[in-house]
Amino acid sequence: MIKIDWNEMPNLSELTLVVPTYNRQHYALRQMHFWSDSPVTLYVLDGTSTPINTEGLKGLGDNVHYYHIPKYLHDRIRKSLELIDTAYTAMLCDDEFFIPSSLEKCMEYLKNNKDIVACIGRCIGFYTTKSGIMATSMYNEMKGYRCFEGTTRERMIEHMNPYVCSTIYAVQRSEVWKKSMTILTKEKFSSPYIEELIFELATCYQGKSIVIEDLMWLRNKENKPIDFKEHNRKLQFDTWLKDPRYRKEVNLFYESMTTELSRIDGADKEIVLEDFKLAVEAYLDYCKNRRLLFSVATLRDQIMQFVPEKLKQKIHLARINHSWKPIMEEAQNIQKEGVHVDFNQLKEIVEFMEKNV
Repeated sequence: MIKIDWNEMPNLSELTLVVPTYNRQHYALRQMHFWSDSPVTLYVLDGTSTPINTEGLKGLGDNVHYYHIPKYLHDRIRKSLELIDTAYTAMLCDDEFFIPSSLEKCMEYLKNNKDIVACIGRCIGFYTTKSGIMATSMYNEMKGYRCFEGTTRERMIEHMNPYVCSTIYAVQRSEVWKKSMTILTKEKFSSPYIEELIFELATCYQGKSIVIEDLMWLRNKENKPIDFKEHNRKLQFDTWLKDPRYRKEVNLFYESMTTELSRIDGADKEIVLEDFKLAVEAYLDYCKNRRLLFSVATLRDQIMQFVPEKLKQKIHLARINHSWKPIMEEAQNIQKEGVHVDFNQLKEIVEFMEKNV
């Protein structure tokens, strides 16, 4: 039983959380039970071949909506576009958590700053071990991050170099989120990393965004990303963009993005294409600089590809036990660095996870 006082967060009644899930129904159920009877509207979009047993869905609050849609992710996301009728929306991974009071703060920020379209708090990663739930600070580049430039061109370029993925899991104004998701689900591409960039650029095109210094996002580092046969996870964006084998896809990428972005504000397509290409070039520069900066880590990752999976897991777990901290201790550490933490709600989430492993 969650002991969070939902009445203290009236803004949450204006928020929809969209949770796509595939072959992870245990996590989907955990997510539904966490948010059950809260003010939040929750849509779980399950692409698994068979639905969750109706017995498993009993006792959930009226705010929780489960849809079994055994189709590709894009089809499930498009379904959510028909359903959302709240002022604010955020996407949430099935195996991760948002701290409710931080969502409330993001919504309050958006309400008080009409020119901001997306707001997110800080993140820590967690991993369940025999010693308990361990954690480490993640995405430290989000500290103090804001994309406040005045024009669409300036925002897109600024956001791409140095690139900070800060809007795809952010609380957004629903009309902005819907437009970005409409563009994301328009086409399919061979590299899975393109969809994130499409969403981030579409959001920047529509307005300003910010990261507040409040712990909001608990990111699960235990599970591998969901893979689809349409995707090649080894195919990075910059490789895809320059490979002649994907020329038709690349041309479609530019044409589709230019068309859809220009529809948002009626801008000239030629100007939008020019601006968009500048943003892509900025991202390519970022990728190049990042590779140079993390060349040792890249080499390590290449070597690890040849390590058997069981041994790889043991190495990973040993590193976590050696360098990560118990989650509440890590939360205290990031608070010392200036990040506000709602320890009461974090404790509730940790206890909920421990009971629902």
